[in-house]
Amino acid sequence: MSKETKETDPKEPNYYNKWLEKSIANEYLNYYEYSEFKNLESIGNGSHGNVVRANWKNAGNFFALKTFKYYDNIMLKELVNEVINLN
Repeated sequence: MSKETKETDPKEPNYYNKWLEKSIANEYLNYYEYSEFKNLESIGNGSHGNVVRANWKNAGNFFALKTFKYYDNIMLKELVNEVINLN
């Protein structure tokens, strides 16, 4: 299997990690440190994690931050597929 095929094959073990890293590097997705937010207020939770409302320190806008109780390849796959479907 060629390198290009491995990078585009969702069945490859590191496909979703590489997709996320590449999307951040190419600025398709923005990456922020949790410490860049203030006034965190819980607005919901579920079996996988929590959602909080927060202000980004560099703007007055509110954001919804999704946090996860655990992180694994299945969770990352679901997150990547959610982002792809939203676009």
